[in-house]
Amino acid sequence: MIRSATLAVLIAAVCSACVMAPNYRGGRTPVEQGGQRVASLETALADALIQIEKLKARDGGSALSAMPPDAQTGACYARMLLPPKFIDREATRVVKESSEKLEMQPAKTEWREEKVVVSEAYTQLKVVPATYKWVEEKTQVLPARVRQELVSEAEYETVTEKILSKPAESVWRPGRGAVEKIDEDSGEILHLVEVPAKYRRVERQVLKRPAVYRRVVEPAVFETVKKRVIDKPEHTIEVKVPATTKTVRVQHVVEPAKVKRIKVPAVYERYSYREKIADETLVWRQILCKRDASEARIRDVQRALNERGFDAGYADGILGKRTRTAIHSFQQEKGLATGRLSVETLDALGIAAP
Repeated sequence: MIRSATLAVLIAAVCSACVMAPNYRGGRTPVEQGGQRVASLETALADALIQIEKLKARDGGSALSAMPPDAQTGACYARMLLPPKFIDREATRVVKESSEKLEMQPAKTEWREEKVVVSEAYTQLKVVPATYKWVEEKTQVLPARVRQELVSEAEYETVTEKILSKPAESVWRPGRGAVEKIDEDSGEILHLVEVPAKYRRVERQVLKRPAVYRRVVEPAVFETVKKRVIDKPEHTIEVKVPATTKTVRVQHVVEPAKVKRIKVPAVYERYSYREKIADETLVWRQILCKRDASEARIRDVQRALNERGFDAGYADGILGKRTRTAIHSFQQEKGLATGRLSVETLDALGIAAP
């Protein structure tokens, strides 16, 4: 029940502050208007916390005392919202986890001189031409022969011979005879007459004594001549042709390429952060009483705020919303309780309290 009531009070206070926040008008910038809204919200939050403390006190819980402790007579006090307390610390955090990277190390090489084969050894056939020489030899000019030599000539004699020039024959002749016949064409009587053979005498030479010959053998005829003859005939031989080499520079791998694993350490960074050591709370603070809030003192406050970079506007001695916003910003920066113009705020600004 306390928690529900507390939440309701807090929501109502904040919403009322939102409704009551002034709109942007005239010469005020949206930044100034936003600062004023923040101040109004924090004031509303402080009032809400006061209500919460009252509820806690009513229900018997521990809460802010109803009266400020050690209050001085004639002084004004108010419940103010003390912001949470922070302490600046430094720590180390990992930006990048440790890892491994692979680094390719190239192969190590060196140059060496080596003999390389340009052409392989081989065997080829070589023709060896024929060789000649001069020799003397007997050459037959005329072959051996056998001839007949006349010793005595032949002797002839002339003889006369009777030679038949016309042989004997039987012919039919006109007339009568022992053997007759009648010619069929003419009807004439023909008789057969025997005609004797006719001869003639001729002379001719006949061999009386043949010629006498003797056999004569003639030897062959030779002569000595010089002639060029083949000493060694043309032939082929196998000739071994050696390999042809040359010296070149060759790059040899002394150490092969390899992959090296390199451990990459983690990357750390130092960073600063604020650690909350105390929550915001309501506290009693002595404030500037209304009777002491003179225009002169308010102008001193405005000048001090302006000098410190907190825009309180023109030092007119009026505690307006712009001045309140500047006071609120100053209190937040210095870690002072916010919500009112307190005496500790005056001390922080270097202004003498009444």
